[in-house]
Amino acid sequence: MSKTRRVFTDRQPRRQPSIGRQFVEGVLLLALGSAALAFLSWLPQKDEGLLVVSEAIADLIGGIGQLLEGLLGLAAVIVVALLLVGALLALISGLIRLFRSLKRTFSPRAPKSVASMPHRRRNRR
Repeated sequence: MSKTRRVFTDRQPRRQPSIGRQFVEGVLLLALGSAALAFLSWLPQKDEGLLVVSEAIADLIGGIGQLLEGLLGLAAVIVVALLLVGALLALISGLIRLFRSLKRTFSPRAPKSVASMPHRRRNRR
């Protein structure tokens, strides 16, 4: 007779709730369901109920439209801001390169150009 040993679990098996607790939970759930159905039946009848539902759907669609319009406007602002940053970076980098070229042009020790340097042959082995 060998006993099986639990290796990977430290917790005890889950106990079933008592019969009284199950009964009380069942009664409460039934009461909740019947109260919800009574509330729904109390809402305006047929024509008025459809009117309320259709107005709610129209408001929902209008709200989604406004949300999408706002998101589109925000995306446009972001694109314009990115273009502005790109233009400023282009101006700054252009100015820096222009000043560097002018500095190299008017510096007293201008480096020799590649065309005026003598060509050296490499020894091949």
